[in-house]
Amino acid sequence: MVSSVNSILNPVQQRQLTAIRSTARLVDDVSKRLASGLKVNSAIDNPQNFFSSQALKFRAADIGRRLDGIGQSIRTLQEAQTGLDSSIDLLNLAESYLVDIEEKYMSGEISAVPQGDPTNVTNILPSPADFINYAGSQDSGGPVTVTGGGESFTLSGNLWKRLAVNYTVTPDTVLEFDFEGPIIPEIAAIGFDNDSNFGNDSNRFFLYGTQSTGITYATPTGTYQYPGTGVVHVEIPVGTFFTGTFSHLTFINDDDSGPTGTSIYSNMFLREGPIDNALVGPAGLQEGYEGILDQLDTLTEDAQYRGINLLQNDDLTTYFNEEGSSSLTTEAIDATSSGLGLEREDFNSLAAVQMKIEQVREAREALRRYSASVASDLNILKTRQDFTRQTINTLLAGGDDLVVDDQNQAGAEFLALRVRQQIQFSTLAQPQASITDFL
Repeated sequence: MVSSVNSILNPVQQRQLTAIRSTARLVDDVSKRLASGLKVNSAIDNPQNFFSSQALKFRAADIGRRLDGIGQSIRTLQEAQTGLDSSIDLLNLAESYLVDIEEKYMSGEISAVPQGDPTNVTNILPSPADFINYAGSQDSGGPVTVTGGGESFTLSGNLWKRLAVNYTVTPDTVLEFDFEGPIIPEIAAIGFDNDSNFGNDSNRFFLYGTQSTGITYATPTGTYQYPGTGVVHVEIPVGTFFTGTFSHLTFINDDDSGPTGTSIYSNMFLREGPIDNALVGPAGLQEGYEGILDQLDTLTEDAQYRGINLLQNDDLTTYFNEEGSSSLTTEAIDATSSGLGLEREDFNSLAAVQMKIEQVREAREALRRYSASVASDLNILKTRQDFTRQTINTLLAGGDDLVVDDQNQAGAEFLALRVRQQIQFSTLAQPQASITDFL
């Protein structure tokens, strides 16, 4: 066909036909650019731009998947923050509950008294006749003054006395009493013995006095020494120092210079192991507090998002880039009542209640500190979320710059090529050849 066409065209027309074919190819290219919107449709068009654009778009897709993870981490932190706020509210309620109990203790509406069965607590309630001579001539023979049915007794002057108890001291035995020494003697001491000879053992404890020699003791003289003023409570773990069965408690109020030194004992008892306090007042105090802590534990358990609970030791790691080399780890805590160190038992003393108040306040401060840490991480994640979105947009825009065509420019080129075609067709049209022969 080409050979037959060339045989009827002169050289000028043949060149014009070649130009028409070249223009047609250009029109096809521009038409494709207009239809696809791309100036680079495949690696054949421009290998460097094509593969560079693909690399940018692949990275944008990889980072886009990280963007989903960042969004989910933000939700996890928001759920943890909600749990923290509610937990702090419950701790405020717990503090109010405990402060109310503290006030009732102070007003006397609630009180705690020592309780124990006969094998645990042995009260010492002597009468004046129960005190007998001890250590022979050391005792002046004067009486011991007893008041309150034996709840209190006073040794004044040079008195060495013993009191029958027939008690077996075990490793758990504790001797408790209140002591006051309004006038200092040479020696005030208390102990255990099986005879009237104080020189054949050291089973006694120094309490007060100006003389530190002449008698042996189970502990150094300063161990349980009276401070010199007021009534003090003395608690001696006797079984720590000696054990055995003893017939008598012994009391020494040595004052050879005259009947001036005075020792006053009251509320004395022996016990085995710890002593239980019985609460006198409204019932259910511990149960009410436990109910609040149970709600705290339940709330903490529910403060999870998609299986991650920052309030129950589930750390959260959020990755920012496609390789995972850039990340943020939000460390979890144990925000349960036990994890915060909140003890449930023992409302049987004012000191125990006050200790619980301090525990609640410390727990609240711990949650507030952690809340500030969570808020900081939340702000970081939101910043990285915005940054990642902008990075994705930048990568996509950069990829488009390499392959997307300017539609205005392509449209102008298309119109110019069509005009060129019309002119070329008109020029080629001669009487000896019809234009339809070339179509």
